[in-house]
Amino acid sequence: MSVFEPRLTANSNWTGDFVARQLDVRIRTAPDSAFAVEDLVGLALRRNPKRAHLLVSNVLAKHVPTEPALVMAAGTLLGAFVARELCLPTHDAETSRSLAAASAALTTALRTSGADRRHAITGLGDALAGLRTRVPGAVVLGYAETATGLGRLVANALGAYYIHSTRHATPGIESVAGFEEGHSHATSHAMVPTDPHWFDGDGPVVLVDDEFSTGSTVINTIRELHALVPHSLYVVAALLDLRSTADRVRFDALAAELGCRIVVTALGAGEISLGDDILDRAAALIAELPPAGEAAPAGARGRLAMLELTDADIAPIRSDRYGNTAPPADEDVAAVAGQVAALLAAQECRGPFVVLGCEENMYLPVAVANVLAGLLPYEQVRFSSTTRSPIVPINRADYAIAGALTFASHDATLDGPGIRFAYNLSGMHGRPGTIVLFPEPGTGRHDVLAGNPAAGLDPLAVAMAKAADDVVVVLLPADLPPATDGNSTKDAP
Repeated sequence: MSVFEPRLTANSNWTGDFVARQLDVRIRTAPDSAFAVEDLVGLALRRNPKRAHLLVSNVLAKHVPTEPALVMAAGTLLGAFVARELCLPTHDAETSRSLAAASAALTTALRTSGADRRHAITGLGDALAGLRTRVPGAVVLGYAETATGLGRLVANALGAYYIHSTRHATPGIESVAGFEEGHSHATSHAMVPTDPHWFDGDGPVVLVDDEFSTGSTVINTIRELHALVPHSLYVVAALLDLRSTADRVRFDALAAELGCRIVVTALGAGEISLGDDILDRAAALIAELPPAGEAAPAGARGRLAMLELTDADIAPIRSDRYGNTAPPADEDVAAVAGQVAALLAAQECRGPFVVLGCEENMYLPVAVANVLAGLLPYEQVRFSSTTRSPIVPINRADYAIAGALTFASHDATLDGPGIRFAYNLSGMHGRPGTIVLFPEPGTGRHDVLAGNPAAGLDPLAVAMAKAADDVVVVLLPADLPPATDGNSTKDAP
């Protein structure tokens, strides 16, 4: 199977079947859900003693290389779902029909292959064009690391201020709020806005995540934010909502306790039930699996090139972790894509091409990938991202993670250096011809070439070069905020 041939839910194996059978995981789509849950996610096994399974999104591109236009369409559509929940005057019956039509178009794209798939995906832009609704008074918050790009897409659809939580170290910029993600392998999130008035308005607060099964992280977040500055309306938005009835009651109780409204919207909704002793059964299953194969033969390594752009080429990139009123300008995205395409041509790099963001740095790379899809053979351009999440790879069609790369972290984080991963760049997906890698803006070439020999971990760039014939590392300038001289970002200029 080509690295870019989708594994469909219609007339083929669902990529959650293996885990569902082995661990007795059952997922039911709600009758009023806009999407079937199986269209949006597959399942994989976590290496995590707190939770056995992982919902692997088909539209987020965190773990599965995905068409960039599909990723952007899903985020834009979620933004339209948020606007509907705000009961805006512009959302009349005609807009509701347009929203239903766009949802149907995305479902068709997810279930289609070949040339018809390209046509379905490229048509999503027209289906979504009239659904952007400006809500400039809103504050949109995305969750690190998985939903940083998704949150930005929702904020773009609303024309709103955007900030995401972070696990990065931000020397001189202290957190104004923090919360815990109890089931995660890395639990602590920090909020580091540099605008002291970022939360002062009375507009809606929109919390964006890829999925939630219990909603505990959202509850923790709303408590923290409401203690900072009370707001009357919180909109919780996700690609997938699988809360139980009891968990939904917890949201209602929190709203009553805080004296606010909390509304939830998601592309897909339903329920998930887990088999008895699922953690023990998952551990036993993982222990029985054969070791995963290497992404390439021992010693094999592709060519490595560095594309170092400066502020003479594009405006320095300010991370959304500090808060932004707008995304990078279209002309800057186009400039980066043009430079990448020119280098790929000069180096005679061949496809398939995977544009790979790094952890929290997801939006700019997917936007660049979307432009590259118009400059290179469309069917050969996909987007994905590296991650902290340790997932078990199993090379089979009814499982969501076919292959894994491991390597050393390359940037400073709150919990120090560690192991990082990239998925589905090997195994039954095949081998990319070229990986275009986007580390966090401000990263230097020494950072991507520094591994962790004591832990047996390759550098980021070396690991990528083992997985493709060519690797192009794109180093971008960063717009870093000035350090504060007080104990809180409320002292920031």
